[in-house]
Amino acid sequence: MEEKYGDIFSFRVIFRRIIIVSRIDYIEHILSKRQIYDISDITTRNFSLLFPGGLLSLKGDIWKRHARLMLPVFRRNQILPHFETIVSCIDHFIDQQFLKQNKKIHKDLVEQCQHVLLTIIARIAFNYNFSNLSSVDGENIHQAFNDMIDCANRFALMTTIPLWFAKLILNFNSKFQRALNIMKHYVMIIINDEQKRQQEGIHLLNKKKTLISSLIEASQSETKISLTTNEIFDEISMAILAGFETTSTALSWFIFYISKYPDVQKKIKNELKEHFLTPDMPLTENILDQLIYIECVTKEILRFSPIAAGIVRQAISDDIIDGIQIKKGDVFLIAIQNLHQNSKYWKIDPKIFSPERFLDEDKCPPRYAYMPFGGGHRTCIGQDLALLELKTAITRLMQRVTIEDPGKEANNSGGFIQRVTCFPEHMAVRVTMDSNET
Repeated sequence: MEEKYGDIFSFRVIFRRIIIVSRIDYIEHILSKRQIYDISDITTRNFSLLFPGGLLSLKGDIWKRHARLMLPVFRRNQILPHFETIVSCIDHFIDQQFLKQNKKIHKDLVEQCQHVLLTIIARIAFNYNFSNLSSVDGENIHQAFNDMIDCANRFALMTTIPLWFAKLILNFNSKFQRALNIMKHYVMIIINDEQKRQQEGIHLLNKKKTLISSLIEASQSETKISLTTNEIFDEISMAILAGFETTSTALSWFIFYISKYPDVQKKIKNELKEHFLTPDMPLTENILDQLIYIECVTKEILRFSPIAAGIVRQAISDDIIDGIQIKKGDVFLIAIQNLHQNSKYWKIDPKIFSPERFLDEDKCPPRYAYMPFGGGHRTCIGQDLALLELKTAITRLMQRVTIEDPGKEANNSGGFIQRVTCFPEHMAVRVTMDSNET
């Protein structure tokens, strides 16, 4: 559509004008003028069906109140203490999936990536080992999160039906209501216990701060800003949903592309050898930061197959963009996929998968030409966590396994399925465990 109609064009859906934008100066105008453009009602409406107290459901002053407490919780210095948790979860994933099935062709790795990222984000959110719960209770809450996410992916896309009808569907959806009740039961217990512990000044030695504990601590330390228990539940649940869905999708695309580009995999392996990262060597934060080529691969995955094809903004007052009259209520779809594939903004052909672009020619692309986590004041607050998870997972996988395209033995043709994110449809790869001598 961009090739046919240009960098900015519009169409109407009933009474609403939708404007598609793929030009960086227009995008800079939209994202920098926060007094004129805000997150779209379409976005807040959909997420409010699930978690009305979460950041993606909020606008205006109430969003600012939540953001002041949520943003510091997701900063890199708060996320880094969870590095070993991420590594241990990836190692468990490798042991369970590949160690006992060496050289097997795996056709369910999209689902398995979702499972391991759910485990990681749940442990980071509230130390999901649930050592104080029975195995039955632990299984119940784990299943509840899976069911909640499944429902979220189906119902968050209800953009063409009235809000009241969407709410009615969710109210009568037994799977969703059961999952929501189970989540609230257990997570509220954890929240209440953490609130009580902090109010009584009880400090647990060697206890790693979870998202819940950090959020409650921040909420209780501010006299003028705080979140209710229900708001904390919605924020944590939204963080789990967003963090699980996005990073698992990016990891799935990595596995697919690395099977298609063995030369890239070889370069990753060579970089690991340079840092003496054999399969049995521990991975540390310091070494991870030194892996420049893997950093480029991570960026290229997010460029070539962005987590979201676009972000949506809405005009909250009239405006003019390059002579084009903008009316209050007009909706803008900023086409991230188009920006990432636009030859005007990339020196190396953007249609090819080339991590090397980030080493030199495209190391510093024009502002807004590369925006895998959105931009402006509503950019993704979890991007530091997502990048740490993704780079750690890529590194640990490449330390321990080799991933290959099985050729005619299985369907590894790619394609995609559009959900809240866009993930591979046909992925089947052969995975071989590496040895220290490899």
